[in-house]
Formats: sequence, structure tokens, C-alpha cells
Amino acid sequence: MRQQPRSRILIKRFKLTQPTRVPRTSPHQCSASPPAMSWSGPELAKWSRDGQEAEQEPESVPRRKSWSAPELAQWSRAGKEKEQEEPESSEPQRKWVALVSVVVLPSNEDERAHEIIPGTDMLMLDLNDPPLPSYLVLHPRVAPNPRRTNEPLSAYILAADRSGCILLQVVEGNRPDFFLCNTHTRTVTILPPVSSYTQANDVGLIYLHLSMGLIADPQHSGHYMVAQLHPTTSYSQPNKLLYYSTAKCRWFARNLSRARQQVRMRNPNSEIGVLAHDGRLWWFSPAYGVFCCDPFTPVPESPALRFIPLPAGSEMAGHVAFDRVIKPLVRKRRCVRPSEGKLRFVEIRGLSYKVPVDESNPTVWMWTLVDPEVPNPWTFEYEVAFAEIWEDETYAAAGLQPGEVPDVALVDPNDHYVVYFFQGSKLFGLDLREKKVVGCEEWLIDRDRLEYQSSRPIVDAWELSPPPPSPPILSGDDDYSTDGDRGVWCT
Repeated sequence: MRQQPRSRILIKRFKLTQPTRVPRTSPHQCSASPPAMSWSGPELAKWSRDGQEAEQEPESVPRRKSWSAPELAQWSRAGKEKEQEEPESSEPQRKWVALVSVVVLPSNEDERAHEIIPGTDMLMLDLNDPPLPSYLVLHPRVAPNPRRTNEPLSAYILAADRSGCILLQVVEGNRPDFFLCNTHTRTVTILPPVSSYTQANDVGLIYLHLSMGLIADPQHSGHYMVAQLHPTTSYSQPNKLLYYSTAKCRWFARNLSRARQQVRMRNPNSEIGVLAHDGRLWWFSPAYGVFCCDPFTPVPESPALRFIPLPAGSEMAGHVAFDRVIKPLVRKRRCVRPSEGKLRFVEIRGLSYKVPVDESNPTVWMWTLVDPEVPNPWTFEYEVAFAEIWEDETYAAAGLQPGEVPDVALVDPNDHYVVYFFQGSKLFGLDLREKKVVGCEEWLIDRDRLEYQSSRPIVDAWELSPPPPSPPILSGDDDYSTDGDRGVWCT
């Protein structure tokens, strides 16, 4: 029998003396119309039956065999006026969630397993307001070899696009496979292996120790690119980009040129994560800076790989990115995340990288990347001392330990003054303008054990968007060409 990884995380809530910035909503409460991504099959069926019964017996229309045109017009106007006078009340749509990178593979005892409709759904979303965790729940039969029940199965999120597409790595035994998940249709598509022709182009296979990014294709609506940066091992060879296009249904490899007027370049092997922003892919090296390129640069021009060093005083020596002792500390004290449409760099300063603990005068800093092509691309935003944060009553009320410097987790996508941290097993948000805790939840998870299973952090902000309009139903004679804009994925 397949061994299931322990992926369910227990939650313990803490009540704060200050009101939280994000309103909490019970997952059992719902608005007048169901959220597209968080309703189970039975709930949708019940909601649909209730709606049909209400339509069959409207209260405002008496039962009659026939209606005259004036009567119909008068009743229609009355209905419209009533809708204008009494608008339907609905809860505000959740803008983002703290999505855990470890995918839940539910057992038969997990109630979420029964919410995945057999034969139709392959996944579901368990969404909660941050700092509560949200999960992708995947049906175990998504494994490429479901009959090999003796192999342990695990799954991790590599990247998540706000359109609802998620890049997934499923590991059965020690064999990884990659999938694209459409969370709106609850479908999963496996990516084919890299072709032998592409492998022969000095690219090789997918490297598990390198990050994989996901970016929407601006030239083909509804399609995506899965990309991995392959740094060169020789000065005579260029860096390369290995990518899969859902519009072309195949893997490609492109040489990357050096950006014009690039004064110096760091080793891209130091990157630990990649994100899509402003039509480009951005690889973050916490010791050096950020690498970026436009993967959709038209052929025959090669995409230019640009290196943006960190702000003054943050860029470290060359060996630090590969030091086994220093590298984990750098990852816990620095991050680059998008917020309010711009990339933000967060750093905890005042700590030594030679010893794990040295709380002499720790502070948290933030910069904004304004223009990657100018000599001074970063703009300083703020500096806040942890001593001021620890003095506020909300810190102790949340069960946090003053004097213990937390680890950087993520930035609120809608407010760059709100940064989330980990202290032990607790994830909490800090309003660094007010120096107050805005929410705290306990996550019982071994972050150190899972930190390097995925290039994506153990938790990251995932912005939500409403589902796209349903495509027209195509007849059997319609063309399903992947070069068009129909958004049909193939493998």
C-alpha cells in the first residue's frame, strides 16, 4: 500500500488585542453566489438544486397560464427596480492566500478526499484568509503509475500564476514528473519529457536543483511557458533557457545573451527561486541580486539575461552563495516578492552570518526595484527596529517571543508595509508602519525538512482572480490548432 506523506498541518489560532487587518471568514459561510474555486461537488449540487427550486416557484409571480405583453413589461420593470433598490449582499472576494508548497494527498479519513468528485475532478483548493494556510489538495490517482502502490508519493508546488494555473512536481519513489493544474476546471495535464533533439542541443534534462518558473504567454491567450535557467559552466558558452510552451506543445532551448551595458555578471547558479513579474522571469540570488530576462523575445534575437545587484551594503562576497553554513541563514533573512505591482527586497540586518544568533540591534529593511536598467535601480522604503516591534502589546498577545528574531516569509501583495514572518512554527503578519501584529497562526510543520524539496518557498502569497469566461462549445468539426488562442493544452 502506498505510503502517504504527512502533509496535513494542524492549526491553532491566537486571539489578538488589536483587530486583524484581514477579516476572518468561516469556510462554511458563503455569499449569494458560490466562489468558483472553493466549492465542493456536493455543495455545488445542493446550491444548484436550491436555485432550480427557487426558479420553479417564484414568489413575486402568480401562477397563470398566459400573460399579456403589458403585464409582462410591468412585471419586468418591477423586478428590475427591486434589484436596484435591494442589491444582493455579498462578502468581499478574497484577494490572496498563503499557499503552502506541500500538496495535500488526502487519505480516506480526510474529509477533503470526499469533496473531490470521482471521475471529474483531480484536485480542489482549501482556501483560508492569511495567515491561515491554504492548500492544493490533489487526488492520488494523478500519479503517472497508479498501479505501483508500493512507491511513496509526494507532490510540491513549483510555481503558481494568479490566473489559476499551478506548476506541480509529483514524485513517485524517486522519479519526478511535472504537471500543470487548472484550478478553475480542476484538471491536471502532465508535461512530456524533454525530447532527445532538445537534449542534444547542449541543454540536457530538467535539473531538479534549479528553479522552474511559470509565466503566462502574452502571444497566446490561455497558454503558458514553463522555464528553467541553465547557467553555463564555461565562459565560452552562453547561459541557456530550457522551456516548454503549452501553445506549441513541446520543449525548446534558447541561448541567452548578456544584457547591453551590463558592467558585471554574477553566477546564476546561486539562484534559489524564480517568479514571473511584469512580463519577465526573475531569479533571486539572496547573496548577490536578481537575474531577469524576457523569455518571449522574438526570434532570431536572443533573450538578454540581466543582473541587478542588491542595494548598497547588501551584496555579499562571491563564495557566500555556496557556503553550507551561511546560505541557509541568508535565505531566512532575505526575500524578493511583488507587492502593489512592484518588486520589493526585504532584509533583516544587524545579525551575524558567522553565528546563528546575534541579536545586537536587529532591524528590518525594505527597498523597491524601480528600474532594472538604471545604475541605481533600488529605492529605499523604510527601516524598522525589532526592539520597537517587541515593545508593542500585540506581539506578546499573539504568543510570540520578544527578543527572538523571526525569519522572513513573504510580503502582502496589496500592502508593502505588511510583511509576514516565521517564528518557530508560527506565521504572523507585521504592519511595519504601525509596528503591530495583524495576525498570527501556528503551523505545525517541519520547515527545515521541506525547505529544499521545492524551489518555491514553503509558503508564498498567491493572488486570486475570478475564473475566466467559459469558452464556447466547439463542434467535432472545429479546429483545435494549438497555434491559436483557444487555450487548449496538449502534451
